Amino acid sequence: MKKKFFSLLGAASIFSLALVSCGEKFVPLTEEQITAKVDSAFNAIAESKRAELKAACESEKAAKVAAKVAELQNAAGQAQ
Repeated sequence: MKKKFFSLLGAASIFSLALVSCGEKFVPLTEEQITAKVDSAFNAIAESKRAELKAACESEKAAKVAAKVAELQNAAGQAQ
C-alpha cells in the first residue's frame, strides 16, 4: 500500500514539475507595446480594406462609364 502511494505521489510531483517548468512566464505588456500591436494590426487591416474599396470603386466606375457610352450610342443611333 505504501509503495503504491509513494509511486503515485512521485508521479504526481514529476508531472506537476514538468507542467510548471515548461510554461513561459507571464510578462504584462507596457502601454507602448499594446499601442504598437494595435496600430500594426489596424494598419494591416486598413491597407487591405482600402485596396478592396479602391478596386470596387474602379470597377463600378468602369461599369458606369460603359453603360453611359452604350446609352449615348443608342441615342445617337436612334437619332439618325
